[in-house]
Amino acid sequence: MIGVVMDVLEERNVIVHVDLPGGTIRRNAALARALADRPPAAGSGPQTTVRLRDIDDFVLIRGRFRKISETPESTVFLAPYGDHEDPSRGARVRVTCATEGLRNEVPRGTFSARCLGKVQDWNAEDGVLEVQAMAIFR
Repeated sequence: MIGVVMDVLEERNVIVHVDLPGGTIRRNAALARALADRPPAAGSGPQTTVRLRDIDDFVLIRGRFRKISETPESTVFLAPYGDHEDPSRGARVRVTCATEGLRNEVPRGTFSARCLGKVQDWNAEDGVLEVQAMAIFR
C-alpha cells in the first residue's frame, strides 16, 4: 500500500529527498518549489539553499537512526545530520511514528533506514528537527 502512496507523491512532485549522512538534498521539482516559495534575501538573486525546517512537502530522509524511546502509542528515532565522529553533537532529526505500525522488530543500536514523513518543528535550543513519520523502511 505504501508503494502506491509513494508513487502518487513522486508523480505529483511533493517528496523532497534528503541524505542526512551526506548533508544533501536532491534537486527535483519538489525542492525547486520549496526554493521558489522562499523570499530571496535583499539584493540577492534566486534562493539556492533551503533549510529542512522550511519544507512543507513530504520528506524522504535517508539516515542512520537509533531508537531513543518507545511507548505503546509511539516510537521515537534519532538520526544525526552529517557524518560526525560524535553523533550527539550537531543537528539531529527526531522521527516519531506509531508503534503499532512497526511490522518488524527495531534493531539495537544504529541502523540505516529511510523515513517518509512531514516536518513538524525545529527546536533550535536542542538542534533537533521534528518529523512525523508516515513510513520507515529499513
